[in-house]
Amino acid sequence: MKYTLKILLIAWLGSFSLNNYASSEDIFCFVGDAGEVNPTQTLVVNALAQSDCSVVWHLGDITQLGVESIEDPELQESFLKPFKPFLDKKIPLYLIMGNHDYKGDPSVYLDVAKNYTSIFHPSNFYTKRFGELCFFALDTTIFDKLYYLHKRGKQIRWIKDELKRLKNKCKFSIAVAHHPLFSSGDRDRANPQLAIFLENYVFGIFDIYITGHNHVLADEGDHKKTRQLISATGALPGGSPKKTESNKFNVEVPGFLKMTVKGDSAEYKFISAETKELLWSRIKTGSGLRVD
Repeated sequence: MKYTLKILLIAWLGSFSLNNYASSEDIFCFVGDAGEVNPTQTLVVNALAQSDCSVVWHLGDITQLGVESIEDPELQESFLKPFKPFLDKKIPLYLIMGNHDYKGDPSVYLDVAKNYTSIFHPSNFYTKRFGELCFFALDTTIFDKLYYLHKRGKQIRWIKDELKRLKNKCKFSIAVAHHPLFSSGDRDRANPQLAIFLENYVFGIFDIYITGHNHVLADEGDHKKTRQLISATGALPGGSPKKTESNKFNVEVPGFLKMTVKGDSAEYKFISAETKELLWSRIKTGSGLRVD
């Protein structure tokens, strides 16, 4: 009897650890800018629902118009109803706020997360650990828009504290947000106030920075040893350059980003939602959080 109980306890602890630690079987996927109801949105959401993704990060612009309350029809029509095939499978969905989400009240998504067990959004900025893999979810819209100046101090104080708290606990680090620092496509680099924040608190600190906003799938390479990836073709592809540098990737194809992380190494792949084919793949070796 004692032996049986011991086996059951070990099995239970094993199942608990799988929910909290990244393993070779965990597949993290990233999609952004999926807030407009159209055939592309349906294509990408269904591809995610049918994929082998075990965790999905939504990189912002959850709806095109923003929402004012949990009863807002826009929330149902542009997010909850289109994402139903995905939500029905209870795949964990982590939310990031984008500039379109600030057209309404972004705090509505705090209530959405309370009502859906598979949706995770405790704050507009937060950390999530999977063992020694650390995610920092950031709110970049408040740095992109001057009239949100009063909101910035709280996030800056938070990220400083979290970097100190986690600096020796992460073998690999990923920052996720809505706005990129730079782009090889049609959109310009971040405005000066956002660029200052990203240069001071993201680049040179994290191993990978993953964003939406520019409606492309892109691998922009390393800056200060931080690799910038963009996955933002959830509904409105567009903005690739006519010619991409040989060491970069930038396409206007509906799809998403997939990633597996083992220790200090991440393998990432960009996947077409229509053909399911692999569009681009690379490996990034990291060093955790590079903070003093």
